[in-house]
Amino acid sequence: MVDAGFQYSEAFLQWIWENGLFDTSGLRTECGKVVQILDPGDLNATDGPDFKFAKIVIDDLVWHGDVELHLKANDWYNHNHHLDANYNNVFLHVVANGKVSEVESQNGSKPYLLNLGRYLSSNLKVFLQSFENQSDLPCSGNVNFISEEVFREQLDKAHSEYLEKKADDILAMYDPEMVPSKAWKKALILSVWDGLGIAHNRAAMKVTGERLLATWSGERIDLGVDLAMREAGLIESSDLIWNLKGVRPANHPKIRIKQAVQISYEILNTPFEAFLSKDGSQIDLWDKWGKRYNLERSSRMKILFGTVYLPSLYVLGMLFAHNTLKAEVRTAWKELKTPIPKSLLKKFNTLPLNEKHYSRKLGAIHQLKSYCRPRRCSECFVLKNAIQS
Repeated sequence: MVDAGFQYSEAFLQWIWENGLFDTSGLRTECGKVVQILDPGDLNATDGPDFKFAKIVIDDLVWHGDVELHLKANDWYNHNHHLDANYNNVFLHVVANGKVSEVESQNGSKPYLLNLGRYLSSNLKVFLQSFENQSDLPCSGNVNFISEEVFREQLDKAHSEYLEKKADDILAMYDPEMVPSKAWKKALILSVWDGLGIAHNRAAMKVTGERLLATWSGERIDLGVDLAMREAGLIESSDLIWNLKGVRPANHPKIRIKQAVQISYEILNTPFEAFLSKDGSQIDLWDKWGKRYNLERSSRMKILFGTVYLPSLYVLGMLFAHNTLKAEVRTAWKELKTPIPKSLLKKFNTLPLNEKHYSRKLGAIHQLKSYCRPRRCSECFVLKNAIQS
Protein backbone atom coordinates (compact mmCIF):
# COMPACT_ATOMS: atom_id res chain seq x y z
CA MET A 1 0.00 0.00 0.00
CA VAL A 2 1.12 3.55 -0.65
CA ASP A 3 0.54 6.88 1.08
CA ALA A 4 1.09 9.14 -1.89
CA GLY A 5 -1.15 12.06 -2.74
CA PHE A 6 -4.69 11.34 -3.89
CA GLN A 7 -5.12 13.43 -7.03
CA TYR A 8 -8.79 12.75 -7.71
CA SER A 9 -12.13 14.22 -6.73
CA GLU A 10 -14.03 13.75 -3.50
CA ALA A 11 -16.66 11.89 -5.53
CA PHE A 12 -14.01 9.28 -6.38
CA LEU A 13 -13.12 9.04 -2.70
CA GLN A 14 -16.78 8.43 -1.84
CA TRP A 15 -16.97 5.72 -4.53
CA ILE A 16 -13.87 4.02 -3.11
CA TRP A 17 -15.29 4.11 0.42
CA GLU A 18 -18.75 2.90 -0.59
CA ASN A 19 -17.37 -0.09 -2.52
CA GLY A 20 -14.53 -0.98 -0.15
CA LEU A 21 -11.81 -0.56 -2.78
CA PHE A 22 -8.96 -0.47 -0.28
CA ASP A 23 -7.12 -2.76 2.09
CA THR A 24 -9.54 -3.35 4.96
CA SER A 25 -7.41 -5.89 6.80
CA GLY A 26 -5.35 -3.52 8.96
CA LEU A 27 -7.31 -0.30 9.23
CA ARG A 28 -6.42 1.93 12.17
CA THR A 29 -7.44 5.42 13.17
CA GLU A 30 -4.70 8.02 13.46
CA CYS A 31 -4.81 7.49 17.23
CA GLY A 32 -4.11 3.78 16.74
CA LYS A 33 -7.53 2.19 17.23
CA VAL A 34 -8.46 -0.85 15.10
CA VAL A 35 -11.24 -0.23 12.58
CA GLN A 36 -13.58 -2.88 11.19
CA ILE A 37 -16.20 -1.75 8.67
CA LEU A 38 -19.47 -3.68 9.01
CA ASP A 39 -21.45 -1.24 6.88
CA PRO A 40 -19.93 1.87 5.21
CA GLY A 41 -23.32 3.57 5.36
CA ASP A 42 -25.71 4.91 2.75
CA LEU A 43 -24.47 7.63 0.40
CA ASN A 44 -26.32 10.82 1.28
CA ALA A 45 -27.65 12.75 -1.73
CA THR A 46 -28.88 15.72 0.35
CA ASP A 47 -27.36 18.14 2.86
CA GLY A 48 -25.31 16.72 5.70
CA PRO A 49 -22.63 14.02 6.09
CA ASP A 50 -21.56 11.95 3.08
CA PHE A 51 -22.69 8.61 4.52
CA LYS A 52 -25.58 7.96 6.90
CA PHE A 53 -26.37 4.89 9.03
CA ALA A 54 -22.84 3.48 9.00
CA LYS A 55 -21.95 0.59 11.30
CA ILE A 56 -18.27 0.38 12.22
CA VAL A 57 -16.35 -1.33 15.01
CA ILE A 58 -13.62 0.82 16.57
CA ASP A 59 -11.57 -1.04 19.18
CA ASP A 60 -14.36 -3.56 19.96
CA LEU A 61 -17.02 -0.84 20.31
CA VAL A 62 -19.72 -0.81 17.61
CA TRP A 63 -20.54 2.69 16.39
CA HIS A 64 -23.74 3.61 14.53
CA GLY A 65 -23.95 6.99 12.85
CA ASP A 66 -22.48 9.17 10.14
CA VAL A 67 -19.20 9.24 8.21
CA GLU A 68 -17.77 12.31 6.50
CA LEU A 69 -15.11 12.15 3.76
CA HIS A 70 -12.69 14.86 2.65
CA LEU A 71 -9.59 14.98 0.51
CA LYS A 72 -7.86 16.96 3.28
CA ALA A 73 -8.63 17.10 6.98
CA ASN A 74 -8.89 20.89 7.11
CA ASP A 75 -11.74 20.78 4.58
CA TRP A 76 -13.90 20.07 7.63
CA TYR A 77 -13.35 23.65 8.70
CA ASN A 78 -13.23 25.05 5.16
CA HIS A 79 -16.76 23.71 4.67
CA ASN A 80 -17.92 25.02 8.07
CA HIS A 81 -18.96 21.60 9.35
CA HIS A 82 -17.80 22.67 12.82
CA LEU A 83 -20.66 25.17 12.85
CA ASP A 84 -23.34 22.84 11.46
CA ALA A 85 -25.41 20.66 13.83
CA ASN A 86 -26.08 18.25 10.94
CA TYR A 87 -22.57 16.91 11.50
CA ASN A 88 -22.89 16.24 15.21
CA ASN A 89 -23.50 12.52 14.61
CA VAL A 90 -20.30 12.05 12.59
CA PHE A 91 -18.13 9.57 14.50
CA LEU A 92 -15.55 8.93 11.74
CA HIS A 93 -13.77 11.48 9.57
CA VAL A 94 -12.12 9.85 6.54
CA VAL A 95 -9.43 11.73 4.61
CA ALA A 96 -7.01 10.83 1.82
CA ASN A 97 -4.38 13.54 1.59
CA GLY A 98 -1.96 15.83 3.31
CA LYS A 99 -1.43 16.62 6.96
CA VAL A 100 -4.00 14.91 9.14
CA SER A 101 -5.42 16.40 12.31
CA GLU A 102 -8.43 16.02 14.56
CA VAL A 103 -11.56 18.07 13.98
CA GLU A 104 -14.38 19.12 16.29
CA SER A 105 -18.13 19.09 15.73
CA GLN A 106 -20.55 21.87 16.67
CA ASN A 107 -21.49 20.00 19.89
CA GLY A 108 -17.86 19.58 20.91
CA SER A 109 -17.46 15.92 19.93
CA LYS A 110 -14.31 14.84 18.08
CA PRO A 111 -14.78 12.19 15.34
CA TYR A 112 -12.13 9.53 14.96
CA LEU A 113 -9.78 10.21 12.05
CA LEU A 114 -8.97 7.60 9.38
CA ASN A 115 -6.36 8.38 6.72
CA LEU A 116 -7.59 6.22 3.84
CA GLY A 117 -4.65 7.29 1.69
CA ARG A 118 -2.46 4.81 3.55
CA TYR A 119 -4.65 1.91 2.43
CA LEU A 120 -5.08 2.63 -1.28
CA SER A 121 -3.16 0.32 -3.62
CA SER A 122 -0.99 1.47 -6.49
CA ASN A 123 -3.22 -0.64 -8.75
CA LEU A 124 -6.20 1.49 -7.81
CA LYS A 125 -4.34 4.69 -8.66
CA VAL A 126 -3.31 3.30 -12.04
CA PHE A 127 -6.93 2.33 -12.62
CA LEU A 128 -8.20 5.80 -11.70
CA GLN A 129 -5.86 7.36 -14.23
CA SER A 130 -7.33 5.10 -16.91
CA PHE A 131 -10.86 5.71 -15.65
CA GLU A 132 -10.53 9.40 -16.50
CA ASN A 133 -9.63 8.52 -20.10
CA GLN A 134 -13.10 8.18 -21.61
CA SER A 135 -11.81 6.88 -24.95
CA ASP A 136 -10.63 3.52 -23.60
CA LEU A 137 -11.68 0.86 -21.15
CA PRO A 138 -10.35 1.67 -17.66
CA CYS A 139 -8.44 -1.62 -17.67
CA SER A 140 -6.78 -1.10 -21.05
CA GLY A 141 -3.02 -0.99 -21.25
CA ASN A 142 -2.46 -2.19 -17.68
CA VAL A 143 -0.98 -5.64 -18.15
CA ASN A 144 -0.39 -6.14 -14.43
CA PHE A 145 -3.93 -5.03 -13.70
CA ILE A 146 -5.64 -7.84 -15.60
CA SER A 147 -5.94 -11.43 -14.46
CA GLU A 148 -7.17 -13.68 -17.27
CA GLU A 149 -8.71 -16.05 -14.76
CA VAL A 150 -10.65 -13.25 -13.07
CA PHE A 151 -11.62 -11.77 -16.43
CA ARG A 152 -13.14 -15.13 -17.42
CA GLU A 153 -14.94 -15.25 -14.08
CA GLN A 154 -16.38 -11.79 -14.71
CA LEU A 155 -17.48 -12.78 -18.21
CA ASP A 156 -19.22 -15.85 -16.78
CA LYS A 157 -21.06 -13.54 -14.40
CA ALA A 158 -22.01 -11.17 -17.25
CA HIS A 159 -23.01 -14.12 -19.44
CA SER A 160 -25.38 -15.44 -16.78
CA GLU A 161 -26.86 -11.97 -16.22
CA TYR A 162 -27.40 -11.54 -19.95
CA LEU A 163 -29.74 -14.53 -20.04
CA GLU A 164 -31.86 -12.89 -17.35
CA LYS A 165 -31.83 -9.57 -19.25
CA LYS A 166 -32.91 -11.16 -22.53
CA ALA A 167 -35.63 -13.06 -20.66
CA ASP A 168 -36.87 -9.70 -19.37
CA ASP A 169 -36.93 -8.44 -22.97
CA ILE A 170 -39.16 -11.36 -23.92
CA LEU A 171 -41.45 -10.71 -20.95
CA ALA A 172 -41.83 -7.10 -22.06
CA MET A 173 -43.61 -8.42 -25.17
CA TYR A 174 -45.76 -10.89 -23.22
CA ASP A 175 -49.45 -9.92 -23.10
CA PRO A 176 -50.94 -11.03 -19.74
CA GLU A 177 -54.46 -10.53 -21.12
CA MET A 178 -54.03 -13.42 -23.56
CA VAL A 179 -54.12 -17.16 -22.95
CA PRO A 180 -50.59 -17.97 -21.66
CA SER A 181 -49.72 -20.34 -24.51
CA LYS A 182 -50.73 -17.78 -27.16
CA ALA A 183 -49.16 -14.90 -25.27
CA TRP A 184 -45.83 -16.74 -25.05
CA LYS A 185 -45.83 -17.69 -28.73
CA LYS A 186 -46.66 -14.12 -29.71
CA ALA A 187 -43.84 -12.76 -27.53
CA LEU A 188 -41.39 -15.20 -29.11
CA ILE A 189 -42.53 -14.36 -32.64
CA LEU A 190 -42.29 -10.59 -32.09
CA SER A 191 -38.85 -11.04 -30.58
CA VAL A 192 -37.78 -12.91 -33.73
CA TRP A 193 -39.07 -10.11 -35.94
CA ASP A 194 -37.38 -7.53 -33.74
CA GLY A 195 -34.10 -9.45 -33.83
CA LEU A 196 -34.13 -9.86 -37.60
CA GLY A 197 -34.52 -6.11 -38.00
CA ILE A 198 -31.08 -5.58 -36.44
CA ALA A 199 -30.37 -1.91 -35.71
CA HIS A 200 -31.47 -0.36 -39.00
CA ASN A 201 -35.06 -1.64 -39.21
CA ARG A 202 -35.83 -3.14 -35.83
CA ALA A 203 -38.94 -1.02 -35.14
CA ALA A 204 -40.42 -1.46 -38.63
CA MET A 205 -39.87 -5.23 -38.51
CA LYS A 206 -41.58 -5.53 -35.13
CA VAL A 207 -44.60 -3.51 -36.25
CA THR A 208 -44.84 -5.61 -39.41
CA GLY A 209 -44.87 -8.74 -37.28
CA GLU A 210 -47.56 -7.34 -34.99
CA ARG A 211 -49.78 -6.41 -37.92
CA LEU A 212 -49.25 -9.77 -39.59
CA LEU A 213 -50.33 -11.69 -36.49
CA ALA A 214 -53.57 -9.73 -36.46
CA THR A 215 -54.61 -11.22 -39.83
CA TRP A 216 -52.59 -14.43 -40.22
CA SER A 217 -52.53 -17.47 -37.95
CA GLY A 218 -49.88 -19.56 -39.72
CA GLU A 219 -52.01 -21.38 -42.30
CA ARG A 220 -49.64 -20.95 -45.30
CA ILE A 221 -46.14 -19.49 -45.59
CA ASP A 222 -46.68 -17.94 -49.01
CA LEU A 223 -49.81 -16.20 -47.76
CA GLY A 224 -47.95 -14.97 -44.69
CA VAL A 225 -45.11 -13.57 -46.79
CA ASP A 226 -47.55 -11.77 -49.12
CA LEU A 227 -49.50 -10.26 -46.22
CA ALA A 228 -46.30 -9.22 -44.44
CA MET A 229 -44.88 -7.55 -47.54
CA ARG A 230 -48.11 -5.58 -47.92
CA GLU A 231 -48.14 -4.58 -44.26
CA ALA A 232 -44.50 -3.52 -44.60
CA GLY A 233 -45.26 -1.33 -47.61
CA LEU A 234 -42.91 -3.27 -49.89
CA ILE A 235 -45.75 -4.14 -52.30
CA GLU A 236 -48.11 -1.25 -51.70
CA SER A 237 -47.83 1.99 -49.72
CA SER A 238 -47.51 1.89 -45.94
CA ASP A 239 -46.80 4.27 -43.07
CA LEU A 240 -43.70 2.25 -42.11
CA ILE A 241 -40.27 3.71 -42.82
CA TRP A 242 -37.42 1.43 -43.82
CA ASN A 243 -33.76 2.37 -43.74
CA LEU A 244 -32.14 0.78 -46.78
CA LYS A 245 -28.99 2.89 -46.83
CA GLY A 246 -25.91 0.76 -46.29
CA VAL A 247 -27.97 -2.39 -45.68
CA ARG A 248 -26.22 -5.53 -46.87
CA PRO A 249 -28.22 -7.67 -49.35
CA ALA A 250 -28.68 -10.42 -46.76
CA ASN A 251 -30.25 -7.90 -44.36
CA HIS A 252 -32.68 -6.38 -46.87
CA PRO A 253 -36.22 -6.24 -45.42
CA LYS A 254 -37.58 -8.49 -48.18
CA ILE A 255 -35.12 -11.22 -47.17
CA ARG A 256 -35.58 -10.77 -43.43
CA ILE A 257 -39.39 -10.63 -43.66
CA LYS A 258 -39.49 -13.95 -45.52
CA GLN A 259 -37.24 -15.53 -42.88
CA ALA A 260 -39.35 -14.07 -40.07
CA VAL A 261 -42.52 -15.48 -41.63
CA GLN A 262 -40.91 -18.93 -41.98
CA ILE A 263 -39.88 -19.04 -38.32
CA SER A 264 -43.27 -17.61 -37.26
CA TYR A 265 -44.98 -20.37 -39.23
CA GLU A 266 -43.00 -23.02 -37.35
CA ILE A 267 -43.74 -21.48 -33.96
CA LEU A 268 -47.47 -21.15 -34.67
CA ASN A 269 -47.76 -24.71 -36.00
CA THR A 270 -45.69 -26.44 -33.34
CA PRO A 271 -47.95 -27.90 -30.62
CA PHE A 272 -47.49 -25.93 -27.44
CA GLU A 273 -46.87 -29.15 -25.54
CA ALA A 274 -43.70 -29.69 -27.59
CA PHE A 275 -42.20 -26.56 -26.04
CA LEU A 276 -42.92 -27.98 -22.58
CA SER A 277 -41.18 -31.29 -23.25
CA LYS A 278 -39.26 -32.72 -20.28
CA ASP A 279 -36.47 -34.26 -22.38
CA GLY A 280 -34.96 -30.97 -23.61
CA SER A 281 -35.94 -31.67 -27.23
CA GLN A 282 -37.50 -28.20 -27.59
CA ILE A 283 -34.02 -26.69 -27.55
CA ASP A 284 -33.25 -28.53 -30.81
CA LEU A 285 -36.31 -27.16 -32.60
CA TRP A 286 -34.51 -23.98 -33.63
CA ASP A 287 -31.84 -25.92 -35.53
CA LYS A 288 -34.49 -28.07 -37.22
CA TRP A 289 -36.34 -24.96 -38.40
CA GLY A 290 -33.11 -23.44 -39.67
CA LYS A 291 -32.23 -26.54 -41.69
CA ARG A 292 -35.75 -26.70 -43.12
CA TYR A 293 -35.29 -23.28 -44.72
CA ASN A 294 -31.53 -23.48 -45.38
CA LEU A 295 -30.81 -20.97 -42.61
CA GLU A 296 -28.56 -23.17 -40.50
CA ARG A 297 -25.44 -21.29 -41.65
CA SER A 298 -26.90 -17.86 -41.05
CA SER A 299 -24.95 -15.94 -38.40
CA ARG A 300 -28.07 -13.95 -37.56
CA MET A 301 -30.04 -17.12 -36.86
CA LYS A 302 -27.26 -18.42 -34.63
CA ILE A 303 -27.27 -15.13 -32.73
CA LEU A 304 -31.07 -15.21 -32.37
CA PHE A 305 -30.84 -18.72 -30.93
CA GLY A 306 -28.98 -17.16 -28.00
CA THR A 307 -30.62 -13.75 -27.76
CA VAL A 308 -34.22 -14.80 -28.45
CA TYR A 309 -34.97 -18.52 -28.52
CA LEU A 310 -33.14 -19.73 -25.40
CA PRO A 311 -34.37 -16.76 -23.30
CA SER A 312 -37.93 -17.40 -24.50
CA LEU A 313 -37.70 -21.02 -23.33
CA TYR A 314 -36.33 -19.76 -20.02
CA VAL A 315 -39.38 -17.47 -19.71
CA LEU A 316 -41.62 -20.43 -20.50
CA GLY A 317 -39.97 -22.37 -17.70
CA MET A 318 -40.66 -19.50 -15.31
CA LEU A 319 -44.27 -19.05 -16.40
CA PHE A 320 -45.10 -22.75 -16.00
CA ALA A 321 -42.77 -23.53 -13.07
CA HIS A 322 -40.91 -25.95 -15.37
CA ASN A 323 -37.64 -26.17 -13.46
CA THR A 324 -36.27 -28.92 -15.70
CA LEU A 325 -36.66 -26.67 -18.74
CA LYS A 326 -34.97 -23.78 -16.95
CA ALA A 327 -32.05 -26.03 -16.03
CA GLU A 328 -31.77 -27.30 -19.62
CA VAL A 329 -31.71 -23.74 -20.91
CA ARG A 330 -29.06 -22.70 -18.41
CA THR A 331 -26.86 -25.61 -19.47
CA ALA A 332 -27.29 -24.76 -23.16
CA TRP A 333 -26.64 -21.08 -22.41
CA LYS A 334 -23.46 -21.83 -20.50
CA GLU A 335 -22.09 -23.88 -23.41
CA LEU A 336 -23.30 -21.44 -26.07
CA LYS A 337 -20.82 -20.25 -28.71
CA THR A 338 -22.12 -17.39 -30.83
CA PRO A 339 -20.63 -15.76 -33.97
CA ILE A 340 -20.51 -12.21 -32.61
CA PRO A 341 -19.40 -9.50 -35.09
CA LYS A 342 -15.85 -8.44 -34.21
CA SER A 343 -16.84 -4.77 -34.46
CA LEU A 344 -19.04 -5.14 -31.38
CA LEU A 345 -16.17 -6.36 -29.23
CA LYS A 346 -13.30 -4.28 -30.60
CA LYS A 347 -12.95 -2.44 -27.26
CA PHE A 348 -11.67 -5.68 -25.75
CA ASN A 349 -8.79 -5.64 -28.23
CA THR A 350 -7.10 -3.02 -26.03
CA LEU A 351 -6.82 -5.56 -23.22
CA PRO A 352 -3.86 -7.95 -22.87
CA LEU A 353 -6.11 -11.00 -23.26
CA ASN A 354 -6.56 -13.86 -25.68
CA GLU A 355 -9.67 -13.12 -27.72
CA LYS A 356 -10.80 -16.75 -27.42
CA HIS A 357 -12.06 -15.84 -23.95
CA TYR A 358 -14.66 -13.42 -25.26
CA SER A 359 -14.98 -13.57 -29.08
CA ARG A 360 -17.91 -16.06 -29.12
CA LYS A 361 -19.48 -15.38 -25.72
CA LEU A 362 -22.68 -13.31 -25.54
CA GLY A 363 -21.76 -12.29 -22.01
CA ALA A 364 -18.98 -10.17 -23.53
CA ILE A 365 -21.63 -7.90 -25.09
CA HIS A 366 -23.36 -7.55 -21.74
CA GLN A 367 -20.02 -6.85 -20.07
CA LEU A 368 -19.36 -3.93 -22.41
CA LYS A 369 -22.88 -2.50 -22.35
CA SER A 370 -23.65 -2.94 -18.67
CA TYR A 371 -20.28 -2.73 -16.93
CA CYS A 372 -17.53 -1.15 -19.05
CA ARG A 373 -19.36 1.63 -20.89
CA PRO A 374 -21.37 2.89 -17.87
CA ARG A 375 -18.19 2.59 -15.76
CA ARG A 376 -19.66 0.12 -13.25
CA CYS A 377 -16.10 -0.92 -12.45
CA SER A 378 -16.68 -1.20 -8.72
CA GLU A 379 -19.01 -4.16 -9.40
CA CYS A 380 -16.50 -5.90 -11.68
CA PHE A 381 -14.37 -8.80 -10.43
CA VAL A 382 -11.38 -7.50 -12.45
CA LEU A 383 -11.08 -4.33 -10.39
CA LYS A 384 -11.90 -6.00 -7.09
CA ASN A 385 -9.26 -8.66 -7.66
CA ALA A 386 -6.61 -6.09 -8.55
CA ILE A 387 -7.32 -4.07 -5.41
CA GLN A 388 -7.46 -7.10 -3.13
CA SER A 389 -4.24 -8.55 -4.54
